[in-house]
Amino acid sequence: MFTLKVQVNDIISHQYLHQAVVEVFVNYTKTNSTLTGKNGAVLIQVPYQLGLSLTIASYKDGYMLTPLPWKTGRMPIYSSVTLSLFPQSQANIWLFDDTVLITGKLSDAKSQPSVQFPKYLIKLPVNHHITNVTAYLTVPQQFLKVDHFLYTTGILLNKSGIKSLMYIV
Repeated sequence: MFTLKVQVNDIISHQYLHQAVVEVFVNYTKTNSTLTGKNGAVLIQVPYQLGLSLTIASYKDGYMLTPLPWKTGRMPIYSSVTLSLFPQSQANIWLFDDTVLITGKLSDAKSQPSVQFPKYLIKLPVNHHITNVTAYLTVPQQFLKVDHFLYTTGILLNKSGIKSLMYIV
């Protein structure tokens, strides 16, 4: 067991992020979950054993999930890390008879990213209409690249309610 301080901020403004979720995964299974305080920080007691993988992940509404994978050969007594969250960008949504197109512009306006998928994939709850849908399209560019590959993280929730972490490289 060791003490971990996690500081969460906005990657662009560098402002502390209050009420951001911080989760700790030991050997790809969630062991801790908490919220940051007004100063964007939180102290966590991590049940870590040597040789196991450790991932700290943080997210907040309006921001992309940010993971920090870590492995060490020595047991720390204290560690302090900073996670910088990338804000999501609101996009345009175009609904056609058979297709949904989501478009957005990068700040440099050189390219316009887009995502297109079949309309039947949108499953709205009862009493909701497509006008209730807001689209976000965020292109993290260089921020999430590791060894020139985009480093994508997913959190899976199984039927028993256990959260696990997976990486897509």
